[in-house]
Amino acid sequence: MTDTTHADMSHEQSLSHEQSLEARLRAHHQDLPPAERRLAELLLNFPGDISRYGAGELAEAAGTSRAAASRLFRRLGYRDFNEARQQVRDAQRWGSPLYLSSATEARRPAPGNNSATGQNATGHDSGALEQGTGLESAAQGGSSRQPSARGTEGQALSGSQSALGGLDADSALGMHLAQEQDNLARSFAELDQAALGEAISALGKAPRVHLAGFRNSQMLASFFHRQLQLLRPDVQLLPRPGQTLGEDLVDVGADDLVILIALRRRTGQETSLLDCCRQQGAKTLLLVDPTCPTTLAGDWRLEARVASASPFDSYASCLSMIQAICTIFYRQNIDTCQQRLREVEALHDSLDELSRL
Repeated sequence: MTDTTHADMSHEQSLSHEQSLEARLRAHHQDLPPAERRLAELLLNFPGDISRYGAGELAEAAGTSRAAASRLFRRLGYRDFNEARQQVRDAQRWGSPLYLSSATEARRPAPGNNSATGQNATGHDSGALEQGTGLESAAQGGSSRQPSARGTEGQALSGSQSALGGLDADSALGMHLAQEQDNLARSFAELDQAALGEAISALGKAPRVHLAGFRNSQMLASFFHRQLQLLRPDVQLLPRPGQTLGEDLVDVGADDLVILIALRRRTGQETSLLDCCRQQGAKTLLLVDPTCPTTLAGDWRLEARVASASPFDSYASCLSMIQAICTIFYRQNIDTCQQRLREVEALHDSLDELSRL
């Protein structure tokens, strides 16, 4: 391998640790010549559009030249346009709402049917982009000819897209419902049923069950914790309020079950948590989305799709999967679960803590 190749690989590996496109644009904005500033302003509004258009199309939409576009990307510290595009695509796979939003998708009319959308290499849904849907108007406030929304590579972009803006309520709700239905259908069609069965069996045998999640996944872990707590004893949420992970992980023991919900965007703490739990002899179940790398490994892995008609991921499939796990567990352990539910209801009555309204 040549020194040049080594340098190229090193540069690409470090790119994700450098400033984002949006941060670079803001840092240079005031000093840009007018021809470059017009393109910069377009990209500041919708930086994700760089993944779906060619450099010439972006320049045309911004009313500037390809030469000015090339100068802008070099000024921002990229080798060329393609390097900037790759960084944006990485941000989309990571799940950044800013980079998932799009001038194109914000103005896309509602689809004529609810057929399933395409799927790209990242495992996420990606609808075909239509022509004439608003990039140029986002740049100039005009309605002149639009560039091709498929870009020069004809590649479907990864992740969810912003499709609700600029639509009437009925169209927006229709798109939202179609995407949610597609997520649910695909998540359960692709479900590893063997892993599901083994994980539910472990849920019944484990001395203790620990649930964990970070960022938005913590909300889902909390919901899962509450449901399981109604069905079996010794269910803990990690970390508890006011605690560090270490102060709670000390109680994870051999044959316990740790359930980690790790939907994008992940923090990096997930790997340390799983390593610690495995070292202490616990079994691990992961609930993740398809972008989660296989290097984040557990004993069992279940995937829920999170594609959305907005810049924000959808958690409906993950919530439904949690509900399914609890329902199957309840049916397989109905006598003990019913007894626990009776005890909980008796305590509610004695404490008079729930309204009859």
